[in-house]
Amino acid sequence: MNIGRRTAPGPSRRDFMRLSGAAGAALGLSACGFGRSDGGGSALNVWDQFTTSPQNEAVRKVYDLYRRSAGVTIDRTTQPGDQMTTVGKTALASGTGPDVIYYEVGKGNAGVLAEAGLLLPLDDLAAKHGWLNKITPFALREARLDGKLYGLPNETETTALFYNKTLIDKSGLTVPRTFDELLSFCAKAKAKKLIPIAYGQADVYPCWWAFSLMTNNIVGGKAMGDLVFDGKGSWNTPQMKQAIQLFFVDLVKAGAFIDGLNSLHGPDAQSMFLSGKALMNLNGTWAVGAVEKGLPGQEVGIMPMPSIDGGDRVYPAGTGSAYYISAKSKRGEEAGAFLDSLYQPEALRVWVEQGKIFPPVPFDSSGWSLSPLQKQALGAAQNGGGDATRNLGYSVNHGKASPGFLNAMTSGFQAVVQGRKTPAQQADDLQKAWEKGR
Repeated sequence: MNIGRRTAPGPSRRDFMRLSGAAGAALGLSACGFGRSDGGGSALNVWDQFTTSPQNEAVRKVYDLYRRSAGVTIDRTTQPGDQMTTVGKTALASGTGPDVIYYEVGKGNAGVLAEAGLLLPLDDLAAKHGWLNKITPFALREARLDGKLYGLPNETETTALFYNKTLIDKSGLTVPRTFDELLSFCAKAKAKKLIPIAYGQADVYPCWWAFSLMTNNIVGGKAMGDLVFDGKGSWNTPQMKQAIQLFFVDLVKAGAFIDGLNSLHGPDAQSMFLSGKALMNLNGTWAVGAVEKGLPGQEVGIMPMPSIDGGDRVYPAGTGSAYYISAKSKRGEEAGAFLDSLYQPEALRVWVEQGKIFPPVPFDSSGWSLSPLQKQALGAAQNGGGDATRNLGYSVNHGKASPGFLNAMTSGFQAVVQGRKTPAQQADDLQKAWEKGR
């Protein structure tokens, strides 16, 4: 398989995996350095979010490839995504933070750091290393802020519904292909005392994925890209209100989720799926490794949201996080060489085969060892499992989405589920937050 350049849209996330690691890795800074460099020089300080298996082990190997080839020692620190957001800005501002930080893309995430002057623009390094001809266009689009390139995305991700076909077949049900079938599927599963979809929105981010799945199916990937990145369109159209109604009202009434889903955290929802208590899990391709490890011997697949009114089924796809260089780092050139090493052929194979991660660069995976689920995820990342121009879209929390807009989604969708706000009111509030954040 090849992931080549594509002009079709594409996006995350995805802190499900960042937050669902072992307690020792997920509760604070976990120093994973390779020691100090020979000659007394300081190591290149890198912070990333790869706290869980198999990604953590793959990242160690990728970093070690650079250490051995360049003779540079890497001092690595891992922490889950929510913690990275909390401490990253403070550490970078104080000058005690890393040389390189792996951080969420978008105006409401890395954009906050860039506006504070904490990130180094990468345009000169991009020209030196040829990144503009290597990284796929949609990934570069996500890492640009106000026309400048600030980060290098590392993961092509798609938000999706994982489904346990083994358990579904055993329950006498059929994987739904249309939204009406999904409503019926949920009601039947509920009657069998099964959880149809493992989904909870106690955390800030899962509702972003849910809304992305719905909006892309209803308005199409191109329209979502135009809205999220270029501000063309609005959030309070009839189609947006329909998206809110279908997921946060109709699916709730159909018994798709547990009662009290506003109190269920993302990692706990994933655990329900991995323990066989739920037939599906709203998650993303970043979870492939954990799913394969947690459900050995079972047939598991991924799919976009079922078709709504006969429309295309669209995966919101993108890059989630990117590697950024601190503006205060005194090792900018060295950090740039490190970033370039992450996309070299030997590193790419480790990312894909062992880390279950698909970097947004062209590569040929022929002859590589990929599981059936990995191949599905790779196909979704490459072309949405069909036609990239029709089956890939953008995530609502990327591009120009401001912190205020992100907060309006989280609190607003929780209110809709509780019946304290109508879909129309939520759509209007989203538009107001969007306009305020411009």
